[in-house]
Amino acid sequence: MTALDPSRRPEPGLAARLAGHWRALFALAWPVMLSRAGVVLMSTASVVMVGRYDTLALASFSLGYAVFIPVMVAGIGCLVGVVSVTARGVGAGAADLPAVALRGLWWAGFVGLVATLPVLFGAPLLRLIGQSPELAAGGGAVARMLAPGLFFQLLFVGASFYLEGTARTKPGLVAMIWANVLNIALNWLLIGGRWGAPEMGAEGAALASTLARAAMCLGLVVWMLRLPEFAPHRGAARRLWGPGGWRAGAEMRRIGLAGGAAYFFETFAFATLAQAAGLIGATALAAYTVLHNIEAVVFMIALGLSVATAVRVGQAVGRGEAHEARLIGLAGLTAAMGLIGVIGLVLLVLAPEVAGLYSRDPALLARATPLFAILAVSMVFDAGQVILGQSTRAMGDGWGTTLAFFVAFWLVMVPVSLGLAFLTPLAEAGLFVGTGVGCAVAVALLGWRFLWLLRRVAV
Repeated sequence: MTALDPSRRPEPGLAARLAGHWRALFALAWPVMLSRAGVVLMSTASVVMVGRYDTLALASFSLGYAVFIPVMVAGIGCLVGVVSVTARGVGAGAADLPAVALRGLWWAGFVGLVATLPVLFGAPLLRLIGQSPELAAGGGAVARMLAPGLFFQLLFVGASFYLEGTARTKPGLVAMIWANVLNIALNWLLIGGRWGAPEMGAEGAALASTLARAAMCLGLVVWMLRLPEFAPHRGAARRLWGPGGWRAGAEMRRIGLAGGAAYFFETFAFATLAQAAGLIGATALAAYTVLHNIEAVVFMIALGLSVATAVRVGQAVGRGEAHEARLIGLAGLTAAMGLIGVIGLVLLVLAPEVAGLYSRDPALLARATPLFAILAVSMVFDAGQVILGQSTRAMGDGWGTTLAFFVAFWLVMVPVSLGLAFLTPLAEAGLFVGTGVGCAVAVALLGWRFLWLLRRVAV
């Protein structure tokens, strides 16, 4: 066969291969982006509707959610092993993936039951951190209504993580859309007491979200368990921990516990910065809150891409294709950092208009608008760290990734942010500079970890 033989096609170049991976990543990622944004939308809709009802009710609702959200985030982190084990099983051609899903559901239920305890006792926690008795009581009542919803939320995540690990990302999005519709309808009924429903205020909004989460969870779990692949396991699903027992899920739990710790470190690091902004002043806190809310919304794009990248990296590792996993990681990293960089530039150009959507207070706008220049840079590194963190977990890494997050956020980001905020004239701007520095360190540490893990796959 000669070199001119038309049956021989040259290997595609790096640019062509990256373009192919980008297309595959976005096809997987967009439902995940919208699904994760739905979690934010559920709480945002409730905040808006409670705020229109009564200011004191809004304060109680906010305090209840302040207890609920960190616990929920840590609980979700405890389940990331489901995606990792599932994706690598797909790549390796494992025949019994539904067993992973069943173990994941039992683990999610166990984590959910444990996680509800601190939320149920929200009132004492709020009093412990110095809230007034009235606000602690109101926030605690909201937290008690939210607590059962945490159990259903984590079961939903366990099911959706399995489906995402098998590249089925749309069912979770459909369930989330209907949950948001139901949440708004129940808020309308229960907050103000319409159509004969009791007027429950902030507690009504919390109950609405719990009922919406229950419906979302049951809908997705029942749909998943009725898939043909689960038919051989329907009897085994009733056994505690599913087929294989407790030991069969050891790796999933190891990755998950490390992920929960990492999510905890990250969540409370950012909560610390928010408290620091409040110590600077009310206007500084408001400016920080506006910019952080914008960052959280944009972050959903990077989060969706990180899940898609993790799924494809895990599948490549399962096939033993270290070089392909490296290229997929590069594709995810460049896609996320590049896209978030473009969004940051657009926000920078439109900074006065975007800040104006949140407030008309000239003092607030004067402090918030200049922060967009720093945010445009820090968001890029924030996108990079979530891509690499999910990718290393997809390869089976646990506590190594968690250690990288601890170093980046608690040994770098928090001290640098507080130092710049209180020891220099930067004030709240220093908090965002420190965030960018911490996320850049996370990118460096996790990038090194990713390459080190790939060398182990190649051996």
